[in-house]
Amino acid sequence: MNKCFAFAASLLLAVACGTTVGSGSALVTTSSPAPRTASPITALEEILFSGPPPATSLAGSVTESFSHGHVDWSGNSVRATGTGVMDPNNPNRAQARLMAERAAVVVAQRNLLEITEGVRVDSETRVVNFMTDYDVVHTRVQGMVRNARQTGPATIDDEAGIVEVELEMDIYSPQGLSGALSAALAAPQTSPESLTPQVRDFLQQYSGLVIDGGESGLTPSMFPRIFDEHGNLLLDTRQYASYMGAAGGIGMQFISDLEGILDATGLASSPLVLQAVQAAGSFGSDIILSGAEAGGGNILKQALPHLLNAGRFLLRVIL
Repeated sequence: MNKCFAFAASLLLAVACGTTVGSGSALVTTSSPAPRTASPITALEEILFSGPPPATSLAGSVTESFSHGHVDWSGNSVRATGTGVMDPNNPNRAQARLMAERAAVVVAQRNLLEITEGVRVDSETRVVNFMTDYDVVHTRVQGMVRNARQTGPATIDDEAGIVEVELEMDIYSPQGLSGALSAALAAPQTSPESLTPQVRDFLQQYSGLVIDGGESGLTPSMFPRIFDEHGNLLLDTRQYASYMGAAGGIGMQFISDLEGILDATGLASSPLVLQAVQAAGSFGSDIILSGAEAGGGNILKQALPHLLNAGRFLLRVIL
């Protein structure tokens, strides 16, 4: 493209010219391809993105550790371990190991539920709050924990008589926490809109959206909200829950090493980086952007479902 266009309140001034406004940066991209007969998200995947960047390519994983497991905000999983003790009086060692493994699974399920209940949904609530208030969420989470997948074969220590297993479940996926919470989320689910020329230009020029929490104290949550400095809500990511993990990607990822995105497949070319000036809310999970970078909120609202579906929305936090 040879012309610059204005992107509300100067957020994307002179994008096509390769200039920088605030913390945003851009590179020149090719002109708009001819439209295809497909749904907006499918068309974008085919035209603009080569697929979600693999989680393993992102430097600076963000995890929260617990006594029997952890929440991997970069890798989209909650994991917990459990141990079982082999009966020393059982002469059948194979049977003793099997029974101990079953016991370890039960313990791991209990630990997984405990960790899951503490996951932050947004800046005011945790999963346990939704489980308490909504029977459907309680039932779904309990079911997911019972059906959590085992990450590998059990670890057996014959000398100590201990068997250990690890279970995991997704944060974002229809079968994960986002799917369990979807029925109880206050915000209505947003359907993808037809692409306006401005939104299509935005998606063609940027390989992804990165919000840099820097030293703001931003903490991970499943559905962070984004405000301007005057308290106006720009984006409520709960509205896009159905896109997170629905296409097999993670959708939203948290990283601690911003430079690491330069090595991430599909994100290296031209990510738009916005700087969070403050974290808000009880858990410090809400994002406040400066006035200049909060401009163009409507375009971001229209573009976000497509970015989430393609795994192109990252947030930098330092725990």
